Amino acid sequence: MENQPKGINNLTIFAYSRLHLTLLAMHQGKYRINGGIGFAIVDPRCDLTFSNAADFTINDQRANPLTDQELERLIDLLRSEKKRRGFSVSVEVVINGNIRPHSGFGSGTTISLACLEALHRLNGSMPSSVELVAASGRGGTSGVGIHSYFSGGCVFDLGRSAGNDAHAPSHQATASRPLLLDQLPMPDWEIGICIPLSIPHKSQAEERDFFERTCPLPAESVYETLYHALFGLYAAIREANRTTFCHALRAVQTCAWKKAERLEYGAALIEIEQVLYANGAEAVGMSSLGPSLFFLADNTADIISQMRLTHPNCEWLLTRPANYGRELAND
Repeated sequence: MENQPKGINNLTIFAYSRLHLTLLAMHQGKYRINGGIGFAIVDPRCDLTFSNAADFTINDQRANPLTDQELERLIDLLRSEKKRRGFSVSVEVVINGNIRPHSGFGSGTTISLACLEALHRLNGSMPSSVELVAASGRGGTSGVGIHSYFSGGCVFDLGRSAGNDAHAPSHQATASRPLLLDQLPMPDWEIGICIPLSIPHKSQAEERDFFERTCPLPAESVYETLYHALFGLYAAIREANRTTFCHALRAVQTCAWKKAERLEYGAALIEIEQVLYANGAEAVGMSSLGPSLFFLADNTADIISQMRLTHPNCEWLLTRPANYGRELAND
């Protein structure tokens, strides 16, 4: 399905979201900065359709679309790549699906990569993942999104070489490819998703401000995060040990970086988490800079049913890991 012929007129890409468990080297280290661990999930996802066009247009039909400014930046990215590659065809983009922007699911990386990949394929080009990532400018903070887009599963990366660049969110970070430590299948665990609709998400400007006032962290706090991420989360995934994974996930929530992210949302987020634990959740985490939460439990579906009654101002989803990347289809 991925061997697209030259000159195709239409393309559909089904792209999956990711949960980002934590960033890692957020201190003033000598070796590397950033890095992270996370994994792809089947829901929420983004369905994008692309058609040949004389000029670029993007119609975001989701209930929560990109802003006009974000759409214009995406069009600028596509125009720049078209000019750089000497392509003759522009692309009309229609975005559907249930990934909410700026909610912790990596939609910015997903949509950017999908649009660039479609631009290439509708112009008869078969780009490598390395070329698409470089063109996107993504992955400077963590490689979870750029790697899971292409092949899913769990991604553990070691960020990029430390230099004079400050820590920054992915839309602003220096676009050097992060060093991949491992990419491996996730165990087939049920996962509950909570998207708090009454808690405002962070804008890109607010994300930049958060990084500027939070980084660099003390080195000792980063060492603690690395211990729980490597010996806890990563090892538990390798051994398909959900109990250990849950212990480590809970520990990460109290480490300096994730704790700072969670404190951005105050008591409203903590209340939802406490009720999840009271209803039987084994571990609750916040994906990326949130505000979306995810949880593991023996009775995930039952907890979601109960939470829909007590917390109707949240969107609740039952999902699983996606051990595969985006899917492409053309007419």
